[in-house]
Amino acid sequence: MTTIKQFLCGATVAGLVAGTGAAIGAPLSVLHSADWWLAAEHVLLIGTDGTNLSKILEYANGPDSGFTTAMNNGITGAANEVGHTTISGPSWSTILTGVWDDKHGVINNLFTPDPYDKWPTVFNLLEHYNPDIHTSVIADWDYINDIGTAGGTGADSSTYIPFDTTWANTDAQVTAATVAQILATMDNPDDISSFLFSYQVQVDEAGHGFGGGSPEYAQAVVNVGANIAQILAAVEQAKAATGDDWSVIITTDHGHQQSLGFGHGFQSPNETQQFVIFDQAGHDATDGSQNLNYSIADITPTILALFGAPMRSDFDGVSMFSDPSVTNSIVQPVDLAQALQAAMSLVGYPNIGDDITLAIRTVFTSIPYFIDKAVTQLSDYLQGIVDQDIFLVSGLAEAAQQVVQFVGGLGVDATEALAQVVAHMTGVGTIEPTDPPLSAEFTDPSSLLGLDLS
Repeated sequence: MTTIKQFLCGATVAGLVAGTGAAIGAPLSVLHSADWWLAAEHVLLIGTDGTNLSKILEYANGPDSGFTTAMNNGITGAANEVGHTTISGPSWSTILTGVWDDKHGVINNLFTPDPYDKWPTVFNLLEHYNPDIHTSVIADWDYINDIGTAGGTGADSSTYIPFDTTWANTDAQVTAATVAQILATMDNPDDISSFLFSYQVQVDEAGHGFGGGSPEYAQAVVNVGANIAQILAAVEQAKAATGDDWSVIITTDHGHQQSLGFGHGFQSPNETQQFVIFDQAGHDATDGSQNLNYSIADITPTILALFGAPMRSDFDGVSMFSDPSVTNSIVQPVDLAQALQAAMSLVGYPNIGDDITLAIRTVFTSIPYFIDKAVTQLSDYLQGIVDQDIFLVSGLAEAAQQVVQFVGGLGVDATEALAQVVAHMTGVGTIEPTDPPLSAEFTDPSSLLGLDLS
């Protein structure tokens, strides 16, 4: 059963109201496609930080892994970000805005809301298009929650899961919260469409703590595969109970160096390694196939297209189910794992100029982040002494904490300002939007017609 949630997308209505009989940016033939008239009911985006596809295929490619289930039921692309920074903040910003860092301007993992005022997130665009779509984010890194609530109208619901004993335990809590939200759709009398972004961090943390080639990293990949299996099982349970459609996308922001060290941020093939798994509701003919042209920048445009929302003209990505540059790149390999490994083996370094430029940028943009992290850790340690209320000692600790925060803050501000200059000189944030942040075209079509088309 497919429920018609939004009969017309905003662009279509705009064209019809104007008397053109066609959608803005879409040929008339598209309007006669059944897929164009039916909008998605639920879209689930699962993010696993710093996860090498090669390690998934090596350690989490069995029948009990959610990665395997998703690959068997969808299309997998061995994506990469050669020529772009392999730092989490910029990469997740690309995933959630549909543009690369030369546009959105995010340089490191120190969050600031300003970029998303010019380059709206998928949450902003969906909420502006149709506020009735319930948007939510569940994550155990507050940076992700900050993106979800930034820029115009943010996500309807933002759930932050703080660290609890181990990152595996913390991810398990993210999984439980995600499963609960999926199953809650079974009890929703209004049958509301929803977009949910669920994010897990333990793989990246294992890479930083032990190296991407370590047993701990491999175990973290296995753990996340098991968590995704629970989430996908909840999706199937909800589908069986309601008949609602669910489209699922799984991705990562970057890979990881194999040895213990910096982790990522540079341009080795292990660091630039990414993947996108896309399982579109109701499309089973391409199950288990491979796409040769997926990009993480395609994710936001695809989610908008699934809900029937209009595209921005300045996206770097495209819809993964309707753009010929992507749909014509689907192949049916005899052995999917072997084909994905072969695709990854073809990825090398960028040209020497870009490699050096990006390395310089990474060094400068990482300094303020590490200073901020060190200041936070030292301040938290001193706070522990303050909380013990030890005669004289706690008072001295509190005074030292204030000094650390003041001096550290100055250090972060100074190095961040320098990092912004270096990043801009090396190409970050140099391209301005051509569309308004939230165009009037992004409007609920029912409000344009004065009708309830649910």
